[in-house]
Parts: sequence; structure tokens; C-alpha cells
Amino acid sequence: MFAWVKALMAVAACLLLTAAPAVAADRNIASRITGVSHEMMGEKLRLVLKVSTAPAFTLFTLIGPDRLVIDMPSLVWEVTPEDLTGIPHIGTWRAGLFRPDRARIVIELARPLAVDRAFTEPSHGGKSARLVIDLEPVNSDVFEARSGAPEMARWHGTPPGTLTTRPGEIVIALDPGHGGVDPGASYKHVTEKAITLAFALQLAEELERRPGFRAFMTRDSDIFVPLAERVARAHRAGAHVLISIHADTVEVGAARGMSIYRLSEQATDAAAAALAERENRSDVLAGADLDGDGDDIARLLIELAQRGTKVESAKLAKAVFGALNGQVTMLRTRPMREANFRVLKAPDIPSILLELGFLNSEEDRQRLTDPQWRAEAALLVADGIASWRSVASPGFLGRR
Repeated sequence: MFAWVKALMAVAACLLLTAAPAVAADRNIASRITGVSHEMMGEKLRLVLKVSTAPAFTLFTLIGPDRLVIDMPSLVWEVTPEDLTGIPHIGTWRAGLFRPDRARIVIELARPLAVDRAFTEPSHGGKSARLVIDLEPVNSDVFEARSGAPEMARWHGTPPGTLTTRPGEIVIALDPGHGGVDPGASYKHVTEKAITLAFALQLAEELERRPGFRAFMTRDSDIFVPLAERVARAHRAGAHVLISIHADTVEVGAARGMSIYRLSEQATDAAAAALAERENRSDVLAGADLDGDGDDIARLLIELAQRGTKVESAKLAKAVFGALNGQVTMLRTRPMREANFRVLKAPDIPSILLELGFLNSEEDRQRLTDPQWRAEAALLVADGIASWRSVASPGFLGRR
């Protein structure tokens, strides 16, 4: 029934970044990153990463925002937040798996800085090593001309196998937000990527206990998966529903409680729009903005196909909200919300985004880190999914 839509999605396939020169080493040794220091040499900035062993590495820069990317086979990130403060021209850092075979460190730059040279050397005593990176200020045009991801640094993940189902089973794709090099929101050492994975695993366990339901995870470990690939994995698994799972922090004021989002070009309010913008940029910040928009005709046909799916997504959101409301703390203002999330744009899969709460709310954070609360909330979400099945349009329940 939806084969033509899937074909159109292939037309609107991922576009890769243009390759650019990179600085690379030729060793293949995993390393623990135990500290960061810096030194100013005139206008040049020298970054020094303390490592357990001299790693193989690749360096390149990306624009939008400007950032430095360091790739290596694997790493254990033991750097403290204090190590990363007070470095001139440097913004936020993130580190973690980018692919099963590649770890990544992404450093946002407050001004354009090009790599002058990079090398490793033994530390004093020879029991560890240093990765030294010299950066020099350049103008924006030069920075942009030198920036881009080399072919070997692009995301080439191994897709999971297809899901075997029995006739009549409903496949629920669970999408734990963020992962790997993309931590998502964080507060007091609690990261969104860890909370969403823990909740998704408990929800999957609850669904698998129920006859007629199968759970499929777009990721089941702490690894990065681009947004377009998350939807593609749900398609390959024959998913009938996609539930993207997230947690947030609030930058102004205070908020607590769960909320449910569905796709809309017009956001419920400015906060919803800002949240969607942050989530949609996660691929960009991780260095894997692979998603192309496709041509105008493909976009138009996909939007037409989405009209029926949006109606079904609204049914799903209402059913899950009905199961949660009165049983858990919901966001006080408009717990049913809308925003333009890329991960909800599958034209043939009803999709919602479940915000579990706010990490910088003490009450929410205690709940989100409590396995018992997650299990109880997962049971309620599963109840909501079961309620949707009883009212779903037959066309959305057939074999995919």
C-alpha cells in the first residue's frame, strides 16, 4: 500500500558533505582521554589532549556552526568539565561513539580556527601520550574553503536486520533520542541519551510481554544514529508506529512533567519550536547532516501522503495521553503539543514524540533516574498504544 511512498523517500535520499582535506595518523590504538590543557602561542591556540596511548586520529573542521572534529578508533572519555573551561576561542565539547568502529570528539569554535598541525608525542616518563593540535585564526572564507568531512569520516553504520513477526502482530518502533557522540540535554551528570535508552528498553520489555505486539529499537546501545536513519530503520523493520523518546531542559523559568508531541509545520508555541530546532540540529552538531530534502515533486507527494498519517498520529497521541493523564505528572501548560520534528516525518508511519520530563527539574530528574517509575510509566504508554490499536484505521494495521 505504501510502496510508492518508500520509493519517493529513496528519491529524497541522504546528501553527503563534500570531502575536504584532513590530518590523519596511521596507528590503530584505542585511548583513554584523561585531561585537556591549552597554551596560547601568540595568536595560535595549542590544545593538548592527555591520552593513555598515542591514538590513530583524523582531524577536520565543519561549518554551521564552526567546529573541530577529532575521530579515532575508540576512546574512553574521562575528562572533567573543569578541564574544558577557560580555553580561549573554544565553546562546548561532546564525545562518544559516532559509528560502531569510530569514536568522535566535536569541539565548537567561537571563532574560525584552522588546523595548523597535529601530532602525538610521549608524555614525560613515557607511560602515556599527548595529542597536540595547533590552531590558527583564519577568516571565515578560508575556514569554509578548508572545511568538510572526508569520505572515511562520514556516517556508514551497519543497519540492523529485519524483524521477524507473526501474522497480525503490530510492530512498535521505539526511538531513544540522541546517543554516542550526541548526548542531548544534560544536567548534573544525567544525560538525555542515557535516560531515553533506559526508558525505551523498559517500554520494549513491556510491549514484548503483550500478545500481538513486537518492539523494535532504532538503537539499543550508546551509539549515534542520524535522524533519517532512525526513520529508515523503522521502515526496514515494518513498523506500524514510531515513538521517539526524549527528555529536555528548560533554559528560562521552570517546568516539569511529561508531554506528547506530534508533527506540525506550525509549533504550539515558541518553546515547542525551539525544542524542535535543537533536536533537528543534532545531526549537524555531530558532524553527520546527511539528510537531503529531495526535489520539489517528491516533497509535494510525500506531504500529500502525510495527511492521512497525521490523522492517525493524532489518534495515537490522544490514546497515549489518555493512558498517562491523571497517572503521572504531565506538563501543566498544553501537555499535547505540536512542532516540526524531522524524526516524525515518515509519511506512512504514525509517529509521536514523547518528552519524559525536564532534567533540570529536581522532581523530574528523580523520577527519570528511578527504574521503578520508568517501569510504571512504560506500562501506561503501552496501555495507550494498545488503546490506539483498537481505534486505528485498518490500513495502518496491515503487514508492512
